[in-house]
Amino acid sequence: MNDSRQGFSFSPELCSSLPSSCRKRDGGWPAGLVVFSIILLCVVSFQPVVPVLSGVDVTQPPDVMRLPEYAVQSMGRMVVGLVCSLLSALLCVALIFRSRWAATCLRPLLAVGQSFPVLAIPLLVLPFAQTLMPAHVIVADAVVVMTIWCSQFWGMVQVLCQRFYGVPSDLEDVVCCFGLTSWQKFWQLEVPFAIPALVRRTMLSMGGSWFAALYAESVVLDGHNWFFAGLGSYVRQAAVAQSIGALLAALACMLVVLVLFDQFLFRPLSVWAVRFQPGKVGDIPLVEPWFLKLLRRTHVFRLCVLFCVRAWHRLSRLPLGARYVQEQKLDEGHAQYGRIASGVSLAVVALAVVLAWPHLHLGYELSAVSTVVLYGGMTGLRVFVMVGLASLIWIPVGVWLGLRSSHAGRARRLVQYCTIFPANLFFPLGAAGLAACPFVPAYWQSGLIVLGAQWSIALGVLAGASAYPPDLLEAARNLNVRGGLWWRKVLLPGILPYYLAGLVAATSSAWNAVIAAEWLVWGQKTLSVPGLGSFMADASAHGNVRAVALGAVTMCLFMMFLNAFLWRPLSDYVSRRLKLN
Repeated sequence: MNDSRQGFSFSPELCSSLPSSCRKRDGGWPAGLVVFSIILLCVVSFQPVVPVLSGVDVTQPPDVMRLPEYAVQSMGRMVVGLVCSLLSALLCVALIFRSRWAATCLRPLLAVGQSFPVLAIPLLVLPFAQTLMPAHVIVADAVVVMTIWCSQFWGMVQVLCQRFYGVPSDLEDVVCCFGLTSWQKFWQLEVPFAIPALVRRTMLSMGGSWFAALYAESVVLDGHNWFFAGLGSYVRQAAVAQSIGALLAALACMLVVLVLFDQFLFRPLSVWAVRFQPGKVGDIPLVEPWFLKLLRRTHVFRLCVLFCVRAWHRLSRLPLGARYVQEQKLDEGHAQYGRIASGVSLAVVALAVVLAWPHLHLGYELSAVSTVVLYGGMTGLRVFVMVGLASLIWIPVGVWLGLRSSHAGRARRLVQYCTIFPANLFFPLGAAGLAACPFVPAYWQSGLIVLGAQWSIALGVLAGASAYPPDLLEAARNLNVRGGLWWRKVLLPGILPYYLAGLVAATSSAWNAVIAAEWLVWGQKTLSVPGLGSFMADASAHGNVRAVALGAVTMCLFMMFLNAFLWRPLSDYVSRRLKLN
């Protein structure tokens, strides 16, 4: 990347919660109670133990010659998952912004979906998918694609909502002057305005998507290893066979796959998305990547592009929907509607509790619930300790690199590639090291939780230090501000918005990684530490789907409480007090 703007630019808004303008219209607590009631009824509907299924239990050493075939299948599922996520996110955001009823129902689902652990999706979906679709290949593709969809969809909807609410008012006035309909405004103003942030968010989320895809390709359910053809199953077979060479080959293959995605997909997309950024007129054009130049010199590709552009113009200019008018304030009718919705929500919650209580009382004993809550507290403490240690390392290192322009660009690109690399490929190597050193305490396994999450903190600190105004640094230097005073009053307040965004992303990634990090397999030996992730993985290994659902809902509630009572107040405080205008 010769131009710094072609990288995965990090912005605090990409990892923060929805803006205040969006939160004021989300229906508030009534819709959240309805969503909680739906989750409660879904949990009690699970069978206590899934029937024994015909899993694929392979213990032979993996064949290195089949590694390219596995990589191609994993890449195909990733592309399909990304396309499905993009189309469904556009449809969801269109419903949110065009229908008040849809917005009231979908925004609470967005908050819950962002907090739900992605790695629990294959553990919950696989038993029912196997029952409905006996064909093994269809089950594999459906489960993995659905896991990838869950890892990308919520983030795409979040960033689209942020950008749609952030459309400048002068562009809204232009839409009114031209008399565009809601359909035309959506495709000609709102979607193009959101494309740059959407591309950046997708790039930054690729590490989590690959992590989830590789985990979904090899899950342990009811004592069976479900090896779906892909890189994830290859790594699990290598761990079972204790083959270090096969693991190193998988790491090299994954690096090649990420380079291919970067060269053939994301780098051309990042250059193409720049044209939709406002205020770029007169800037020096970016250096086009070689693949984009090759495509533009291909006659067939130019014809295909012209055909797609003409079809897009015709589709986006269809006079569908009503003429756009500026949004008016809520009237008394809407206030009355809010009171009716609150009453209906309370009634739904009461009905859900009455229906679910007998099943909860019989299916979940008080001791089991208290054990899950205790494990959740242990996992949360472990996550915060590991994230805190990573912050202590990366804040000084990131500031030192970010304030030196000669090193900042290269360091940022290196951290960006580390961010998109799935950390669970290193988990078998960590399990091999722990198994070879039995005198090492078990809590050293906790370090794997932040193996991939730490790069979000590093990227945020690097971006914040690189974007720090040099005039303020020069003023502090002239006033002879040094030592701890310089850190407290000058630097830390300036990089805090970026660091907080990276901290939120790292904590969320660490919570999602605990299912794979707290329960490791090396050969015939299982390494685990007490926690919510090991509880869910062990319950899945014994086929107890109801326990997996209980652990997933508990983890979801933990993350929702963190978002509501910690990250959102901190984000609001930083945006009010520590934002450079």
